[in-house]
Amino acid sequence: MISEMFKEDLIDLDVIVSDEAQLFDLIGMRVIEKGVAELGYIAGLEKRELSYPTGLQFPEVSVAFPHVDSKYIKEPFIYIARNSGVLDIRQMGDAAEMSARDFLFLGIKDGSKQSQLLANMMAAFQDSGFVNKFKNVTTKEEMYDLVVSRFEE
Repeated sequence: MISEMFKEDLIDLDVIVSDEAQLFDLIGMRVIEKGVAELGYIAGLEKRELSYPTGLQFPEVSVAFPHVDSKYIKEPFIYIARNSGVLDIRQMGDAAEMSARDFLFLGIKDGSKQSQLLANMMAAFQDSGFVNKFKNVTTKEEMYDLVVSRFEE
């Protein structure tokens, strides 16, 4: 179940970094320290993002969904990070330049579930009611409640 992948301590709406590499280092260290990702996670993230960028522009928000090979994941998770300012990233599919400040790091243990998870995420970010709430939450508790209620199957 997607809602079980969210944890309140894997949400940070006050990230302050100046580029994607710093973001990957910061979040990577946190998920390794929390015991949900393996040591190679950060390098795996950087390598995968170069080949397969994960930024998506929706009508009302731009979001990236960085993820790695499942061998770097110990426990399934979704880490939500919001940066203080927008970061330059590349778009999924055509690698066009874009920017985003919201990132959902997908820690997927079972690769067969990846496309379904992405489809569910895309549906959520095309729902303007959800997006409006998502953009306006200010605490990790509010964000946790929002995503868990949205993704309960």
